Amino acid sequence: MKKLFIAVMLVLFGSQASAGIFKDFVPDNVSQIHIEISDGAFEGCWTNISEVKRYTEDKLELEGFNVSRDKFDGYKERNHYIVTVVINAQRNAGLCFGSIKLDITKALRTHNILGMFSLGGTGSIFSGQENINRSVLGQVDKFIKEVKNPKW
Repeated sequence: MKKLFIAVMLVLFGSQASAGIFKDFVPDNVSQIHIEISDGAFEGCWTNISEVKRYTEDKLELEGFNVSRDKFDGYKERNHYIVTVVINAQRNAGLCFGSIKLDITKALRTHNILGMFSLGGTGSIFSGQENINRSVLGQVDKFIKEVKNPKW
């Protein structure tokens, strides 16, 4: 019953999207970026994971950011950011539904308080797709457009 309700909601609100990047997220203010992938897709809904990671890295490098392709093992300095691609998807009646999210975060310590701060991102929900490979690449493109021309 829960899966059916979720599927109905996604059909009614399918392909809803939002985006926004903080205006100070520019290459001069960023020492290093790591791209992290969170794969919550099942039953073959997302199969181009490594392509999405490379595509995101390449696009950010073309915009002038210093992208580290090493495995993330902790923040190196104050202006070290992570761009996370989060995919949650599963099949219902043979088609995929779920969500795509890209988020920019960094850890910041102030007065002995450590927090994770988001500088923006983009995301969408989807339903009724065979797989979401092209949709994820489309969300990366939307994210890069926001990075080029932030709204807030």
